[in-house]
Amino acid sequence: MKILWILHGCGLEGRGITGGPVRYHEISRRFQKQSIEQFLLTTKGGRDMLQGMGSSIPDAISPASLVFKREPCRAFRLWSYIVTTLSFRKALRSAPKSDVAITVSDYFCDIVPALRFKRLHKGKWVAWIHHRETPPKMRPGNPLVNRLTYKMQEWSLRKIAANADEAWVYDTDAGDLVKERLIAFGMAPERIRIMRCGVNVEEISRSREPQKDVDAVMVGLRPNKGLFDIIPIWEKVLAKRPDTTLRLMGGMSGETEVLEEIRNKGLDKNIQVFRPEGGFLPTGEYYSKLKSARIMFAPSHEEGWGMAVCEAMAAGLPVVAYDLPVYRRIYGNAFRQIPSFDFDSFAESIVELLDDKATFGQYQSKGLETAKDFGWDVIAASDVSALKEMIEKHL
Repeated sequence: MKILWILHGCGLEGRGITGGPVRYHEISRRFQKQSIEQFLLTTKGGRDMLQGMGSSIPDAISPASLVFKREPCRAFRLWSYIVTTLSFRKALRSAPKSDVAITVSDYFCDIVPALRFKRLHKGKWVAWIHHRETPPKMRPGNPLVNRLTYKMQEWSLRKIAANADEAWVYDTDAGDLVKERLIAFGMAPERIRIMRCGVNVEEISRSREPQKDVDAVMVGLRPNKGLFDIIPIWEKVLAKRPDTTLRLMGGMSGETEVLEEIRNKGLDKNIQVFRPEGGFLPTGEYYSKLKSARIMFAPSHEEGWGMAVCEAMAAGLPVVAYDLPVYRRIYGNAFRQIPSFDFDSFAESIVELLDDKATFGQYQSKGLETAKDFGWDVIAASDVSALKEMIEKHL
């Protein structure tokens, strides 16, 4: 079996490691152990990010800019997607003929090359879909951007429904919504497969145990991850427990306004931002950085699966998070559940976990036990079986 991966969503700079690329990396490196031939179409930012993670899959670079070597601003990312969509053909021609292409996201800069692949290589196409965009009026952040991202996903889902041989969605409420939408666009239910995500449970447990130097950690700064909830919640935490500290790390988008407000309010003594040199931390160092906090602060408004939450549980950090359906469905009561957008309850629970050893130990134990159910080896074995079955079905 020969696989062509398409991962163009990082543009010129893969600043934040997100769920799609992580799943790609963990699955593809296990496929390597099975001598499955693989090739990757990506961008400069994708190559930099994946090599930083330790990826060694042969690749070809699709342009993400006509002039710039770095992204001058956040808004440039959309333009980079357009450039890639118009310029990927040379990279695709350099790719070996493959049995199947897997798009790692539903961004149009991945979907259009997959459509071209089917015409050029006559192979199969599997589309991974990690989340469902929330209707614009129901999502925090810039209304124009929200409307645009929603419309872009609608276009992608139509193309996937009409052209992909299979769509793989998560076993979550968001996955259910995506499945419903694909079926509404004409995709047969039997062409939609449930996929699972995972974490490196063993590697996390083996990673270095550093001294605790911060009370809480939040991974990922974006509006849908609770970016605008940070200040109001942490002000309430500090009113109850002065000097409580929070570290912000991971993928960031649209955070400038919030970080400026943190500085203007003098909260930078309590809320620190961690940016690793070069933009990435090796996997083991990332896990150790997680372990340097006592608890995980996760005010996300929406999630495709919640990988960072599971990693925190595996690292022994009790998790405080909004009671999202996806979290409840996957993790049950292994995290401290907060009614959505109840800042007072969120602050009270953070303080209780930090100061009450019994409560801390209870959620730490439940988290560690729950995380054991998710391991990449088992998930990769399931994925390769599904791919082989799909290919054989169409021989």
